[in-house]
Amino acid sequence: MTQFLQALLAALAAVTLENVIFTAAIGTSTLIECAKSPEKLLSFGAFITEFSVLSSLLAFFAEKLFKNDTAKLFLPGAYVLCLGAVYVATLIFIRLVAKKHFFALKKYIHLSAFNCAVLGCLFINGNSGAGLGGRLVFAAELGAGFVLATYILAINYKKLSSSDVPASFRGFPAALLYIGIIAMIIYSIKL
Repeated sequence: MTQFLQALLAALAAVTLENVIFTAAIGTSTLIECAKSPEKLLSFGAFITEFSVLSSLLAFFAEKLFKNDTAKLFLPGAYVLCLGAVYVATLIFIRLVAKKHFFALKKYIHLSAFNCAVLGCLFINGNSGAGLGGRLVFAAELGAGFVLATYILAINYKKLSSSDVPASFRGFPAALLYIGIIAMIIYSIKL
């Protein structure tokens, strides 16, 4: 269960980084998009989990090709290629299987594939020394943890952005404090 708490903390950190970076730099936020409806959050979470698990599977086999220290310098590129392969395969699969829903799901596929939690999962798994089963379990836990972390933030995001919060703390500053407090609470739980 400790591994689940680590995955949840990693997901909280990913939610924080992604939302701060994307909101400040690009003006879009995964959190705000997912907070609009539970279906969006579930779709997004399912895609995050899919990308984490399938990319971890491909990365496990790709790592077998990079045995010496010089070759290991190419592992980050291999991780990106693994993620890209899952991304393209997912787009093709959704396009063939669910033509009606493809355009509605496409933006969640993009947001999920290029999410810092998914790439972080590959790096954590690559350095963990775990076997294939352990990596896949961690990837699934990370996906579930990301959904839980996003849900925890989504339920209070409107309150953190309300006029009741002082203007200097409204929005993301309040969200960062909230995330920090939630992360400390989760970290203190020893199961």
